[in-house]
Amino acid sequence: MAKDDRRADRTDRRVQYTKRALREALVHLMRENHISKISVKALCDAADVNRSTFYAHYQNQYDLLRQIEAEALEDLTAYLLEEAPRTYNVTKILEYAQANADLFIVLLDESDGAFQRQIMELAHVVDLRPTDEPEACLDDRLEYMYLFAVTGALGVLTQWLKKGTPQSPAVMSEMLMRMIQSGIEEA
Repeated sequence: MAKDDRRADRTDRRVQYTKRALREALVHLMRENHISKISVKALCDAADVNRSTFYAHYQNQYDLLRQIEAEALEDLTAYLLEEAPRTYNVTKILEYAQANADLFIVLLDESDGAFQRQIMELAHVVDLRPTDEPEACLDDRLEYMYLFAVTGALGVLTQWLKKGTPQSPAVMSEMLMRMIQSGIEEA
């Protein structure tokens, strides 16, 4: 391996370590405070990173949060689509959320709702209808039912994560699907 390649590899690992430390520090700090109450200085102190290093990678704490959200959604999308593209599997989402509980609790609790909206958009990309139904535009009633189902599911997901995931993802998936189905049948 050439000297420049070794230096670049070492640099990439340092950058990865720094970004991971900053992500973990932000998630930790957001357990106690809203993002608006977290300064870059506090974030750098928690991550043991210089402010100049922080600014080499991010504009501010909101930029870091947006990148964390984007990475989480990208990872979740890849996880959902790796086995059966274009199918919706509640259990898989719950498994992923359980494995990343600290991150999801923080991102789902974020008061401006950006992550929740992005999860809802992801649910639109990942088709909720059975695969044997023909493609059709959703009418208003169906769209409202869809919104009800996804919003309710996000609320249940948040509470389940905060309680430490006492039920298995499979049990929660079945419970969620029964609640959603009951709500839609009544509408």
